Amino acid sequence: MRGLKIVFVVCLVLGVLFVAADRVAVFIAEGKAADRIQARQGLEGSTEVSIHGFPFLTQIYDKHLDDVDVRMTGIRADPAAAGTGERLMISEFKVELSGVELDGDYGGATAESAEGSAVIAYEALTAVAGQQGVTFAYGGDGKVQVTASAEALGAPEPAEVLSTVASEGGDTIRLHAEEVPGTGVPGTEEAVRGAVDIDRKVGGLPDGVRLDLVTATADGIVVDVEGEGIRVAG
Repeated sequence: MRGLKIVFVVCLVLGVLFVAADRVAVFIAEGKAADRIQARQGLEGSTEVSIHGFPFLTQIYDKHLDDVDVRMTGIRADPAAAGTGERLMISEFKVELSGVELDGDYGGATAESAEGSAVIAYEALTAVAGQQGVTFAYGGDGKVQVTASAEALGAPEPAEVLSTVASEGGDTIRLHAEEVPGTGVPGTEEAVRGAVDIDRKVGGLPDGVRLDLVTATADGIVVDVEGEGIRVAG
């Protein structure tokens, strides 16, 4: 009986040590993965990685992680907006990666699929408007309020419009004014739309990620993203 108790205690201690070692290993791996993603994407902000599933050590041995969450900030989208010298800033990007296969040398990883979201602040849109005097803000009811100064329009009066926002081609955000003032005056609509309607590519995200649903909110433009075969490190 005493021998059984000793065996039980030994097994319990070994189990605790295994769990502790597993949690230390996942903590180290999360930090290294975050560093690799940070370097690969050339981020100005920060990267956080959370690896799910237990035990972690067996996942590493199999070179397969079930689920990994990644949060990145300070992403500057390529290419530079024409005429501005600015790249579109993504303030936050969060993605859930599934079926992450590690390279043979553990130097990189590719996810089978991904779902997440990106947030673009209105100030970031203003910075890449391509024309001075054009600003963006939340207009309510899922619309973007776009204001263009008289100087930007080359007109005697400024203009303010409500625009819808959508994605196109999996990599572009498009803003299109629902209505513009002065449509009865020849050339006015073209001048206003030339200032307030914009298309901007959103690059700089992990390879394989594409834009899906786009929604204007009070906190910024929220873009749902998805993809397959996502290269996240290495």
